[in-house]
Amino acid sequence: MKLTVQQPSAREVKVKLLLAGGQSATLVVPPEHPVLAQLLATVASVDGSPSAPHPSVFQIPMEGGRASLAFAAHQLVGVITDPAVLIHSDAPSDADVAAPVPSAAVAAAAAASAAQGHGNLVRHPVVQIDSFLTGSEVAWLMGLTLDAESRFVPARVSDNKEDYRHSLMLTAPDALKQLFVSKINGAMPEVMPQLRLGRFAVGAIDCQVTASVDGSYFKAHTDAGANETYKRQFTYVYYFNREPKGFTGGELRIYDDAIRNGKLVATDSYQTIEPRHNSIVFFQAA
Repeated sequence: MKLTVQQPSAREVKVKLLLAGGQSATLVVPPEHPVLAQLLATVASVDGSPSAPHPSVFQIPMEGGRASLAFAAHQLVGVITDPAVLIHSDAPSDADVAAPVPSAAVAAAAAASAAQGHGNLVRHPVVQIDSFLTGSEVAWLMGLTLDAESRFVPARVSDNKEDYRHSLMLTAPDALKQLFVSKINGAMPEVMPQLRLGRFAVGAIDCQVTASVDGSYFKAHTDAGANETYKRQFTYVYYFNREPKGFTGGELRIYDDAIRNGKLVATDSYQTIEPRHNSIVFFQAA
């Protein structure tokens, strides 16, 4: 299935969804947005004719990502587009048959980013919570860290790449891990919906103390790669430092993605997260 926008110069398409029971909803997406193709493919397949694959359930962000519309594909009875978008249902070529289609998860991420005004970029959600620990907890953590200075060792990455990360780390003592596991579990009802992860039982939570010294760095990477990290769902980073702040740098970069051949691929654009004292940042691990 191929689509042709009647106004080739159009940068966005207004889409009105007609749902079973007389309900309707409206969204605006770029012409090349995968959700547009999937919605039209769903309508095209109602009569049994072949079309591109589409999700069985749509979940489309609304109101700039503050709300979402979820409906089963069979409830979609029509789509009105402005400008008009024509569906070409000629017999597909070999290239068309082989063309990958974004998964529902990838399409949902792209739709959320488009709803928030990021165009074709997939901007991943980030949650930063200030004043995460109480004053006494921060003081205890600072004292524990300074007392353990001699036990810090050079940090490593899970695949043991060299010259990829420069910092010092300490395996978290049990008391520290218990504190953070409790605090993080308590924050999950607030954090998980914002990360668009869906609900699941949180399993193991890793905990270590990292000391970033002068010249420290950690190159671009994914936190759910190979080896022991491939099942990781989200990452957290808690920041604390002496006050007044005596350093510059240390910002966290969360890179945007783009959709190519139905998959997410890295781009050069990113969000910059400030390392604010006594704040914790949550983001998707992959």
